[in-house]
Amino acid sequence: GKAASTGGPRPRPLSGARSLSTSLVFVAGEEGRLLVRLAARNTDGAARRQGGCGGGGPSIRMYSPALEAALRDVVPSTDPLDAPDFNPISHINKLFPNEESLGRADTFSAELQDQMTVLDEEILQTVRQQTSAGSSARKDLEGGKAAMRELFDKVRDIKAKAERSQTMVHEICRDIKSLDYAKRHLTLTITALKRLQMLVTATEQLSVMTRERMYAEAANLLHAVTQLLAHFEGYAGIRKIDELRAQVGELSDTLRAQVFDDFNRLSAQEGAPQPSQTETLLGACAVVDALGPAARREMVAWFSSWQFAPYKHAFQPYGDAGSLDKTELRYGWHRQLLRQFDETFVTLFPHAWHVGLSLTLDFCSITNKHLEEILDQARGSLDVAVLTHALQKTVEFEKEMHARFSAEARDREGGEGGEGEGGG
Repeated sequence: GKAASTGGPRPRPLSGARSLSTSLVFVAGEEGRLLVRLAARNTDGAARRQGGCGGGGPSIRMYSPALEAALRDVVPSTDPLDAPDFNPISHINKLFPNEESLGRADTFSAELQDQMTVLDEEILQTVRQQTSAGSSARKDLEGGKAAMRELFDKVRDIKAKAERSQTMVHEICRDIKSLDYAKRHLTLTITALKRLQMLVTATEQLSVMTRERMYAEAANLLHAVTQLLAHFEGYAGIRKIDELRAQVGELSDTLRAQVFDDFNRLSAQEGAPQPSQTETLLGACAVVDALGPAARREMVAWFSSWQFAPYKHAFQPYGDAGSLDKTELRYGWHRQLLRQFDETFVTLFPHAWHVGLSLTLDFCSITNKHLEEILDQARGSLDVAVLTHALQKTVEFEKEMHARFSAEARDREGGEGGEGEGGG
């Protein structure tokens, strides 16, 4: 049935027979009065509820869950009309659960009408505000665009200035690098000139000291000249450097010849050297040290040859003392040589030369050759007692020399091994 505005028969209470659903649709009439229409449909048409409240009625707009959640966060509401799963049928049934409750439908409709009027007024006011705000927003937007253009221009100017600054910094760094190279080269040039001046002065002084046979001063100058020449190894082909290097070489050869000449005079005289002669020979040994390891080995070899000349003559295998039974005399002769060396020459030669050890090694080498030759000559006719005695004295001599020179031999191997001199 239907209820008119003039009042007709009131509808019966709603029942749930035959699984019927009841829906109420409010429609505003021409006079603003509420018409309520009750419609009962079979549950077979329940699937069409998503499309509206009835055939041809208004549809329900559905939003995504994400949008609904965002709306709840922005505009929280407890009104059931704002619920995303709002069901108008359930809501109306809740408001009008029975036929008697329909008596307050007019009052409820009037409340809804008042609420709609308020909402319309708010919407109208909001639209007016939005219209005026839209003009202001456009102005603000234009102002923002202008500010962005100005900011873009400023950023572009800053970028251009930064590029110019970077170019300027590169140019300054290039100039600084060039000046640094110039400073370095100038420093090297000044240092080379100072060393060249020192080298020229030292070479002139060395020439004077060589001519005057002032060996101690010449040795110091020779050390200095050698070190200065080492700095000019990369200047080969420069005439002045080549001349100085040749002059130093000539002075070194002259000093070497003078030193050996002075030692040859010592070998020609009898007895120990005089005090003045000792001082000269000490300076000569310093010159030999400055001339290098080769000159030192040559000097030690010369001194050893001088000392062993009588021994080679007296104990040659074909001489009177060259027999195997005279082996003990050989060791006695060398002990006497070491005593004479300690008394006369030990202070003459630098300790680092290890001249006593060199003499002992040369004695062992010479004696070894002599004994080999003697044993080869006496093959088949050796006296066992003589051989045993010689062997016993040889072992005693070796132990004695080892006790005296073992530490010195280790020093020689460690200090002079790099110079090509074996320890022996």
